[in-house]
Amino acid sequence: MQQAKLKNINQYCNELEILSSKMADFFSLGNYNEIYNIDVKRKIILKEISKDVSNLSKENKSKLRLVWKNNNKIITEIEKDIMKDRKDFIKKKKIFLAYDQS
Repeated sequence: MQQAKLKNINQYCNELEILSSKMADFFSLGNYNEIYNIDVKRKIILKEISKDVSNLSKENKSKLRLVWKNNNKIITEIEKDIMKDRKDFIKKKKIFLAYDQS
């Protein structure tokens, strides 16, 4: 049973890393809708992992903590970049509207 849980934890960690990488790729392409969809998938995986967190070994807990830290850092940076892009877009839109009215 523990071996099956270990396999699932490793699969979940790998999947989280893949999803985070996809999020970064979609951000660089400007595909923000996909970022939201991937974040939903990520949250589902995290919810699955957290169901058995009390039964995990120390090694698996520390592995999950590291994955969580890395994912959290990536998500925070992506959110920050999205906000910056939005502000830049609004600023440019205001400039174009002002130019169009004159």
